[in-house]
Amino acid sequence: MQMILFKMNQQCYLISADMVEEVIDTIHMTPVPLAPRWVEGLINLRGTVMTVINLAELIQIPRPAFHRNILIMKQEEEKKGLLIEEVIEVLNIQPEDLQLKEDTEADYYSGIVSFPDKVANVIDVNHLIFE
Repeated sequence: MQMILFKMNQQCYLISADMVEEVIDTIHMTPVPLAPRWVEGLINLRGTVMTVINLAELIQIPRPAFHRNILIMKQEEEKKGLLIEEVIEVLNIQPEDLQLKEDTEADYYSGIVSFPDKVANVIDVNHLIFE
């Protein structure tokens, strides 16, 4: 399965490429008054206005110093942006490489994948951003 490897605050994360329509550079966002903390703002992407969600705020980790990319997430006809620090690469991960999570309170972690030089948390946030 193809997964997108990205980093946030020196930590690596993986997200299924099936959920991601495209990766774009960060663009100007319009703030949304009275929105939850994890809503970063709205963007206009080729004529489509969509909400951008700050992943760090959503999963309650410290905000990175900068955000280089937005993952355009899709579920059926709905799209939302997911603000991240930086995409590293797209990888083919074998199902046997995925170590499933132990029971944790964080329902967005689905497991980890170990690499020779790093460990990446596998996250699934679609159910959180498309509620």
